[in-house]
Amino acid sequence: MTLTAGFVLVLAVVVCTLAGGAVPLHFERHARTLLSFSAGTLVGLALLELIPDGIEGSAGRVHPKLLAVLAGFLATMLLDKLHVLHPHEMDADCPPVEHVHRPLAMHGAIGLVVHSALDGVALAAALRVSLATAIGVGVALSAHKFADGITTVSLVLTHHHRKTQAVRLLLANAGSLLVGFAVGSAVVLAEAQLAVLLLVMAGFFLYLGASDLIPSVTGTACRKRDVLATACGMTAIALVSFLSH
Repeated sequence: MTLTAGFVLVLAVVVCTLAGGAVPLHFERHARTLLSFSAGTLVGLALLELIPDGIEGSAGRVHPKLLAVLAGFLATMLLDKLHVLHPHEMDADCPPVEHVHRPLAMHGAIGLVVHSALDGVALAAALRVSLATAIGVGVALSAHKFADGITTVSLVLTHHHRKTQAVRLLLANAGSLLVGFAVGSAVVLAEAQLAVLLLVMAGFFLYLGASDLIPSVTGTACRKRDVLATACGMTAIALVSFLSH
């Protein structure tokens, strides 16, 4: 019975993920505003959910734990600015004139897929505690994954990738939730290991949201509605965090 209830819960969260992704697919001309909302959700998610959960899930002093957040942020920045995600090689090939670097769109969406798997693991862990706990986590995840679906698709569409790529990554996001739930049900991961993953992911989301997405929607062509949308994204995550705790 508990396993059946868990399966129903994870399917409900998957449906919410797909429903969130359907919003920017249907309202593609508003992708910039939706991306602004997504930037707010990423920063809010890192600060209000991932970092607190990571700190609570591991023993020891707080400051050493936050090194994992800094490491995630720094690693993403180095990949973005130095070589792997940079459209050309190092300084010798970088034009001296002002130019635009390719954004982290696809990499950010892939990062959300990885995070989705961790959500599935968390839901399985909650089910292991009790059905009531799993229901509470499932409700919180449903709201959170709806925003994740919006973010995944908006990242891809706003940076002019094909709609088919957006759909594939949305399906991968939903599928990784199922994979994470299956892994979490079959293998009991150490709480400390999961905590470190959450903290590293927080650093990744902080870089993506604060250093890449927010500047992209508050530049020279800044629109008030984009700024308000970012604030709404942060507020939405804050409400979900408040209600789920």
